[in-house]
Amino acid sequence: MATEVELKLLINPADIPRLRRHPLLKAHAAGRARSRDLLSIYFDTPDLTLRQQRVALRVRRIGAKWVQTVKGGGGVRAGLHQRGEWEDEVAHDYPDLTKISDPSLHKLFSSAAVRDRLQAVFTTEFRRTTWALQWDNGDALELALDQGAVKSGGKAAPLCEIELELKQGDPARLFQAALELQQTIPLRLENVNKADRGYRLSQAATPPVVKAAALDLKPEMSVKQAFQAIAWNCISHWTANQEGALLGSNPENIHQVRVALRRLRSLLPQFKAAIPRESYAAIADELKWLANALGPARNWDVFVTQTLPPILGQFPADQGLKALYQAAGKAQAAARNDAHLALRSQRYDRMLLSLGTWLMADGWHVHVSDEQKQRLEAPILELAQRVLTRCHRTVHLHGAALLAMPAEERHEVRIAVKKLRYATEFFASLFPDKATRSYIQALAVLQDELGVLNDAATTESLLQHLAAPDAAALGTVSGWCARGVAVHLLSMDAAWQKYYRCRPFWK
Repeated sequence: MATEVELKLLINPADIPRLRRHPLLKAHAAGRARSRDLLSIYFDTPDLTLRQQRVALRVRRIGAKWVQTVKGGGGVRAGLHQRGEWEDEVAHDYPDLTKISDPSLHKLFSSAAVRDRLQAVFTTEFRRTTWALQWDNGDALELALDQGAVKSGGKAAPLCEIELELKQGDPARLFQAALELQQTIPLRLENVNKADRGYRLSQAATPPVVKAAALDLKPEMSVKQAFQAIAWNCISHWTANQEGALLGSNPENIHQVRVALRRLRSLLPQFKAAIPRESYAAIADELKWLANALGPARNWDVFVTQTLPPILGQFPADQGLKALYQAAGKAQAAARNDAHLALRSQRYDRMLLSLGTWLMADGWHVHVSDEQKQRLEAPILELAQRVLTRCHRTVHLHGAALLAMPAEERHEVRIAVKKLRYATEFFASLFPDKATRSYIQALAVLQDELGVLNDAATTESLLQHLAAPDAAALGTVSGWCARGVAVHLLSMDAAWQKYYRCRPFWK
């Protein structure tokens, strides 16, 4: 088995001449570019057993021979794809399962339910042009330009992308090379591989909504190792929802991108004892920019899809409410368009590449003091306890008078509760499961109640931005929300009392 490590980037066909003339290729290409036509046939069962196991099986024609490839495991983070890869030459254009001998794959492919039901699901046909790139320190990459299409059942989707594959050396070189290319070419990070595209084309599937994966930190991990694990977890959560936020109609994708951004932004200051802010100040500013750019889209999505429908259901004949709903829909579309512009901007792509470079090249701890270096190598458990204690105290200090607080102050408590929630999820695996679970559950209920109250406050702000809405309709929505606030204040207080009784699980 080899481990494939590559960075995928989308390129506009019109920009390919600039790629061929790029200074990076002139400075580091070892020899001429090579081109060849590739046909790949991907196989799975009718119920997509391999897909469900996160395994891809293809047979590719390379010149006069066929090569079978199995890919599995690994993951994607900030456009960086890492997967196990097994390759064997076969005699024909369909799989030869006798070639698959790796123990990690044997059980799956020895099953009759898989072996006897394999069928071609989709194909990719493209022309690949490759350049071998080398640096003086020994780093070596392959840059592949793929132009063609993904095809399934009479349907086709165009394919035009760059793959930067690590052949030798430091994986950070992938991000550094991508940043250099992007200086003059508007490249986009791609978190979806060819197999994913083929499956979605064959199934007419929409991009999924992906929530944060659970972390599995170990007490013996260093602060440095834990920080990297949590940061990549946040970035994976974010980029897994990128395609859905851009192409899908489910507002939950944009919401999950914002949640991932909040998680990452809350993580950085939690490690301030070991990682100085000056090492990530520029990145923190960019994360804040993106969160602000996506905020209005999320607010209007909540208003249109959650706040207004029950009111319209109660007053179905109210023409003023219908007009308000239409005006809100236009505002929602405009806000979502602004969010898409941010997600499609070169600033966004540079931010992601810079973030990947910062983490992958260890730029976040190059300029730390000797004392901070010692803290980075210390076990994570002590820092986790300090962070959790600090966040816990902040919530308890400011949350004691929640019922009597004005909405603005309650919003600040909500932010503190979020930060504590993220910290508990970051470090939960370091502590006993039962106590951790009950604490997080109580905290989640409190956060939800505070979120509903915040949505009501946001509604009042949104109503002021609607173009000449019916005054009576405005009053109906305001009154409905005011009644909801009264109800949720009581349930919020009950949630607070339940959370307040929870013992800190980290002590």
